[in-house]
Amino acid sequence: MSAEPLVIVGDSLLDRDVDGRVERLSPDAPVPVLDEAHTVSRPGGAALAATLAADDGRPVILVTALARDSAGLELGALLAARDVELVDLGLDGPTPEKIRFRSDGQPLMRLDRGARGATPGEVSASAREAMAVAGGVLVSDYGRGVAATAGVRAALTQCAGEAPVVWDPHPLGAPPLPGMLVVTPNEREARALAPGSS
Repeated sequence: MSAEPLVIVGDSLLDRDVDGRVERLSPDAPVPVLDEAHTVSRPGGAALAATLAADDGRPVILVTALARDSAGLELGALLAARDVELVDLGLDGPTPEKIRFRSDGQPLMRLDRGARGATPGEVSASAREAMAVAGGVLVSDYGRGVAATAGVRAALTQCAGEAPVVWDPHPLGAPPLPGMLVVTPNEREARALAPGSS
């Protein structure tokens, strides 16, 4: 197995699943009352891609942006427990969270925390070094700014000549850079990237 790490670059989220049971409606409004049974937190976004890759036993470095809040600390701990090396650029707003509420496995609603518009920190020497030694790079863009920062884009352009770079774009994200080995949009994203094509 190669010792060269796989480097994941992109926006990370904290996913939470709140499971319980609905047996009544609220007396103050005709809405279901969820009696919480348990909550599970897990990495999402680029952090999910990093943990899945690490599960295969390969060294993985995640270059992302987390805030110094409880969600960011929890996400950092979840990544460490899965042997993902974290290079945190910092985030000037809250760490994004997606909280899914389910009753007996049936989705009720999703609550998103951490509005778009928070700015990731500048690319660090550690981030540049990680990309320089990568055996391969996956850009996992969730449209929250990591792949749009000038320093990250410059580092990705430089490493594209040395290692294969795969870019998974997002409709709200930055356009993929020239020189990427593969760009993996879904059909809707592909039409947005290449208007007028059939």
